[in-house]
Parts: sequence; C-alpha cells; structure tokens
Amino acid sequence: MGKKNLHTRTSVLDWNDLRTVLAVARAGSLNGAAQELALRHSTVFRRIEEAEARLGARLFDRARTGWRANVQGEAVAAAAADMEAAALTAERAISGADARVEGVIRLATSEMLGGYLLPPLLKRFLQEHPGVEIEADVSNRAVDLTRREADLAVRATPAPPETMVGRQVGTLRYAIYAPRALLPRRGAEPVLSELPWIGFDDRLAYTGIAQWFARVLPDVRPRMKADSLPAMLKAAAAGIGAVVLPMFAASQEPRLVRITPPIEGQSMGLWLLHHPDVRGNARVRLLMRWLADELPAELERQASGGKVWPRYAACPATNRRGRKGAAARVDDGG
Repeated sequence: MGKKNLHTRTSVLDWNDLRTVLAVARAGSLNGAAQELALRHSTVFRRIEEAEARLGARLFDRARTGWRANVQGEAVAAAAADMEAAALTAERAISGADARVEGVIRLATSEMLGGYLLPPLLKRFLQEHPGVEIEADVSNRAVDLTRREADLAVRATPAPPETMVGRQVGTLRYAIYAPRALLPRRGAEPVLSELPWIGFDDRLAYTGIAQWFARVLPDVRPRMKADSLPAMLKAAAAGIGAVVLPMFAASQEPRLVRITPPIEGQSMGLWLLHHPDVRGNARVRLLMRWLADELPAELERQASGGKVWPRYAACPATNRRGRKGAAARVDDGG
C-alpha cells in the first residue's frame, strides 16, 4: 500500500493537535506557543511529538534558536489557520448579532490606561448596566481582534491597524515629573541636566517619547531604565529620579510634581478600536458609545490635575519657563 496523502493523514489529528502545530509555527518556539495556549511547555512538546507520530512525518526543524516549520509543518499550520479563521468568522457573526445588553465584554488596553484612565469610567458604566461583565486584557501586547482575543480595544497609537474600525477619542500629552525631594528649595527653577533620571529601556526605544528623550537630553545617563511606564512612574514616586510620563497618569501620583509644560510635538492619539463584525453586538456598541462620550472629558480632567512646580525647568525642545494652568501649586519649601 502506498503512503497516505497529507489530507488523509491529517484526518487523524484533532483540533488540539492542529492548534498546537499552528501556535508553534507562529511563535517559533515551544515557550511562545505554551504562553499563547496557556499550557505547560511539556504539554506542547508532547502534542507535537504525538502529531508527528500520527502523521509519520517531522513538522519542525529543531534548533537552539527556535523551532521552524518545514514544508510538512507549514502545510499543517496553513490548514489549521484556515479552520481557525472559519471558526472565528462564525463566532464573530454570532456575537455581532447579539442584541442583549448583558453578558461579557472583552476589553483590551495597556497597563497605563487600564490602571489610571479607565477605572472611574468603567465603574460608572457597570453601575448603570448590572447585567454586563468586563474581562480586561491589561497588557502592552498587541491583541488580535480578528481572532476574538478582545471585543474592543482602547489603545494609544499613532496609526491604528487598517483592518480595525475605530475613532480617535483624545490625545495623550507628556511632561516631565520629579519627586519633591529632588527639586531645589524655595521654588527655584530645576535644571534638567542636574537631576537623576529614569529612562526608557531598549524595548521602548521605538516609541516617539523615548526618541524625543534621547534627542533632547543626549548627555543624560539614567540611573535606572525600565520597559514599563507604570514601573517608571512608581520608581519616580519612590524618589529615584525625574521621568517623562503621560500627564493623565502622573498627575494622579501625589508624590510627583510636574516641572515642565506639556512637551510640544510629542503626543499620542487615544483610539477606540473594534472589528467590523462586532458592530451589531448591543453591549459592545453600548460600551463604545459610553467611552467615546466620556473619555475626552475624563482624560482632560486627569491631565490637568496634580502638583505643579512654581517655576518650570527650561526644556530644550520648548525653551519655555514660568508656570501657567490651574493645577495645584506645590509647597516650595520657602
């Protein structure tokens, strides 16, 4: 009897086998696939070994640098991707036609937005709609709305994906903040080059604000670097150094003082994004309208609060001094 063709051989695989092959092909490693599937490394390895045994063919080339799908592996992964796409299309169609204002809404956002901007808005929304539950994916990874990893995303981005439907609902502004203990007495003007700093790790070097920092303060050598804005905020509040932060978040930390005006030319659009197929989902549509109506005012309220130093530091990119605005004036120790 001749060898079975690939179609016949893949019929012995169930969906768990196929999705595991697809996850490894996408991630290029067992660890990455295990994280995506929420499985143990050993479980992913066992499933791949069993799938290869059933098919009678190797699916991946193993190397220290990762696992790369070979020709057979690419064929199986492509078939699994087609099955996944068909299932997700059906799921989105069903979800998009849901007229109930109750049930779960999966919301994706970043740590900074999820920890500082959104909580007061979501509290009021949930109070008004007791039949709705929100599952928040709070991370800085890019969720795939086409794969139903979330129903709705609130993201700070200069350019949202073309496959998503969305609208800009605000603009995030940045400024420089410092703990009170590091600032001069009697409200004197801080000198940025003389302050200890918290900087951006290489994993944030691609961001516009990190590039601005490197360009405007090239001689500053940060005492600490981090790849997380919330971690940078907490480190600054603990007294480690000055830091560039989104104003809506830093203004909520009472141990920080704003020492510059908003940084000119450095802002980020705040977007509400969703997949076109969920527009018919009543609860998702309701939350989208709520956030679109409430976010602009909440963002402005948070960004305009907080403590402000009596005299701004001279910022090389703005060359502005003095103080303007209605934020609370800090006790200058004089």
